[in-house]
Amino acid sequence: MKSSYSLSLLMCGLLAGAGAAGGALHAYAEQPGAAVWAAAAQDSAASATVSGSWQLSWTAASGNQRQATMQIKQDGSKLSGKFQGERGSASLTGSLQGNQVSFNVKLRKRQVSFSGTVDGDKMSGTTEQGASWSATRQ
Repeated sequence: MKSSYSLSLLMCGLLAGAGAAGGALHAYAEQPGAAVWAAAAQDSAASATVSGSWQLSWTAASGNQRQATMQIKQDGSKLSGKFQGERGSASLTGSLQGNQVSFNVKLRKRQVSFSGTVDGDKMSGTTEQGASWSATRQ
């Protein structure tokens, strides 16, 4: 009992000793911690990679479900690659900022734009028409 009482007195003394500086210590403690957490979150988002082979599913403008494979190459934030769908192959270009991905596929008569998020070996989002899509790394 005496040792816990002594410890309590010691803690009170330390806290009281901080006195007027307590506010400054509190403000200082919040800033570095916030900076560390923000940097960690940024590093985590910045570490997303999409290089490799992906299986893509999306809803076409006609409402039909479509499937394709993508071979994506990543050079920093720049993406390039090949899209192989039911109606042939096409080039793929895009970008990755943190875990936010966007890419365009030039199909025969038009270009389809995809945007979304990367979460490990999965990506998902919407096309420019608002249709949903998802992809899984192979």
